[in-house]
Amino acid sequence: MDKRTVLRTLNMLKELKGPNTFYDLHVHPFEVMYKPFEYSPSSVDNGLFSIGSSGYVAPQVGDVNLGKVEGKAERKFEQKLRAKATLLNARRIYTHTGPKVLGDQMELCAIDKALLLPIVVDEDSGAGQLRSMKEMFGADDRFSFGYCLPNNIPNDKIAADVKRAKDEYGIKVLKIHPAVTGIDLSSPKGIARVESILDASKKSKLKVIIHGGMSPDCKNRQAASYGTVNNLQHIDWSITPETVVIAHCGCFGHSAGEARETVLPIIEQLLGWYSNLAVDTSGIGFGTLCQVLTNIDSQRIMFGSDSLYEQQWAAIVKLWCALERWVTKPEEELLRIVSNNPANFLCVEKGNARKVRGLVTPDYRSGGGPGNFTHP
Repeated sequence: MDKRTVLRTLNMLKELKGPNTFYDLHVHPFEVMYKPFEYSPSSVDNGLFSIGSSGYVAPQVGDVNLGKVEGKAERKFEQKLRAKATLLNARRIYTHTGPKVLGDQMELCAIDKALLLPIVVDEDSGAGQLRSMKEMFGADDRFSFGYCLPNNIPNDKIAADVKRAKDEYGIKVLKIHPAVTGIDLSSPKGIARVESILDASKKSKLKVIIHGGMSPDCKNRQAASYGTVNNLQHIDWSITPETVVIAHCGCFGHSAGEARETVLPIIEQLLGWYSNLAVDTSGIGFGTLCQVLTNIDSQRIMFGSDSLYEQQWAAIVKLWCALERWVTKPEEELLRIVSNNPANFLCVEKGNARKVRGLVTPDYRSGGGPGNFTHP
């Protein structure tokens, strides 16, 4: 899709949006694979934080490649070379952050609100990221915070630590990244860790987002598969009545063929078993996204971009193209996935239902999850 068509599509989506609020539930304010970079506030641009002295260039809309090869076909490099390239790319992408950077992304595609998801590497304490998020984004009501628990918090102290983070930083969601944080879901110890976090979710009434799929760029190669659907099956997700979102629909790092043959059947099975499970659209290619939309009830799908790793405007354009191609009412499904479902997830509105341009989506907050309702 060329730039001119992308611009037309974005303008059309802004018209379709009307008075509704658009959400992105999967935004990383900081690089996730390495220890946090040291940022300094700009003396010129309010809301801009940078490493080094390179100038900030605002994002621009460009072409979108709907036929991009996904998953294993991309993983061709020797591991040492890949690790070096990953670090260099991370420094490039995250040279700048802050409300200015994320806000410029959001303005291009009419995203009003973003959920910020920090991720703690296995040797980090995690406290610094919460403080940094509050300092950078705390005064801007466009942004909500997630919290990733560090490994130095014992399982029996998790609930207390989560309560403290909720009280002090107003966190809305608990983020789990098994591979990066080093939680082996194929082991009893790793399973107990995640189930302790789910127990804290229940006690603090916080939603959960967990990475689903491979982590091909993870520094610890043994941890790359910790978050795959084969391991997610080991968890008792019913421990919490709160909604748990499996990020990337469990397909991150998998080819479209793998997603179709081995991943999505298990995701569908898990959604059938647990009414509180949902998925997001972040970080997956167009082919896999089309499969997700044709196989999973849209009431259990939420929009996520994986920004800044992915261009936010490109992610919503791909979602629209997939909806337009594969569903009978793409306008309604778009509003459900990008507006209604995320609003319910973040408990933005009160009441039993929210009407959006003729579409009524039930509020599943009190019922444990979106799976308690059937597709209209």
